[in-house]
Amino acid sequence: MIFLAAFVVYYATSFVWGPGATGYDQYSLFADALIHGHLSLPQRPPHLEMAEYQGRAYFTNPPTPTMLLLPFIWLGEHEPLRTWLTKLNGGWSFPFGAYQTGMSITLGAINVALARIALGRVPVSRRAANWGAILFGFGSIAWYHATIGSVWYLAQIVHATAMWLLVIEWLGKARPMLLGLWLACAFWSRMETLIAAPFLFVTLYDKVFYPRFDELIPRPKVGWFAKFAFPLLVVIVLEFTYNYVRYGMFENYGYRMLIEKPEVRGMFPYGLFSIHYFWNHVQVMFQSVPIMETDFPWVMPKLSGTAIWITTPAFVWAFFAPWDRLTAACWIGITLFIAVLFQHCGTGMTQVGYRFAMDFYALLMILTVRGMDPIRWWHMPFIAASIVVNAWFVYTTNILQIGRLF
Repeated sequence: MIFLAAFVVYYATSFVWGPGATGYDQYSLFADALIHGHLSLPQRPPHLEMAEYQGRAYFTNPPTPTMLLLPFIWLGEHEPLRTWLTKLNGGWSFPFGAYQTGMSITLGAINVALARIALGRVPVSRRAANWGAILFGFGSIAWYHATIGSVWYLAQIVHATAMWLLVIEWLGKARPMLLGLWLACAFWSRMETLIAAPFLFVTLYDKVFYPRFDELIPRPKVGWFAKFAFPLLVVIVLEFTYNYVRYGMFENYGYRMLIEKPEVRGMFPYGLFSIHYFWNHVQVMFQSVPIMETDFPWVMPKLSGTAIWITTPAFVWAFFAPWDRLTAACWIGITLFIAVLFQHCGTGMTQVGYRFAMDFYALLMILTVRGMDPIRWWHMPFIAASIVVNAWFVYTTNILQIGRLF
């Protein structure tokens, strides 16, 4: 039921009343290129962000979303679907953008259901788990970003799917092969996830290490780690091979090409990653406030970023989670994510809220629900405020299509 509710709301605020199909359809175009045996486009469409190298246009973002789109693009490009879809798109071209937005909406709704399953495995009441899923689906920026489907936002949504699946397994049977698989999928959507992986072992200490008798350093269970590492190693080898075939080097050189373009080089004086960018992220995540107007709609999200405590006030309850291994693991994961994200040259550009924080929303939701359990009357204003804020921001940006960076 919660999946259907989320899907209806997301679909209505995107395709019915909102912007609909995205124009930033790199993942769909990449899937189409792969179907036809190519890793690139012969030239870059002028409106798309792509790395141009030796006369070809390459996709810089990790390819997990493309892998998910691939079978659907393939089916759509064959009759009888191709003629019907092209006609539905106005008769001019295949609806690559609609595919991306459609997948974003569907996965966004699935994420709400996965959040309910994951939170149901946290030691909290059923009521708290239900409200936690509602808070994630409608009281956080996951709502807005799921309705857009652009290349940057879809990466966040797919990453959220992998993270929720990872958390479900982590709080359940914690099978090493599945943990490694979901972590690998998250990594190939948002690569900084690999740095945050140690949070998993805080609660799984007894499963992954032998009892410490006289040893100063705990001995790992090699078999467990081998199963866990296998999917990660496969994906890392694929990533290195993918980069080498494209650029003749193992790193994703496309990212460096994007920031070294003459027109943007001055925006990122310290390269792709640097501690010098730290305060830019602090400002967006904690200090940026909405745009206030004297005329309707009075309050608008600042599309360069809005502070997390404004977009989801209920997150304050994360600080009230009972202190134990699970809480420590979540905070360690969040801290490791932030340690990498806050060194990135960009802060998310156009967004509602601080979209990079979505990388650790699954962990933050666990803390928030634990901090509110059992749900009392004084928790409800925070949940309600979070839903109202995000509904208003979606209304102003998607339906009214009013937005300003500053």
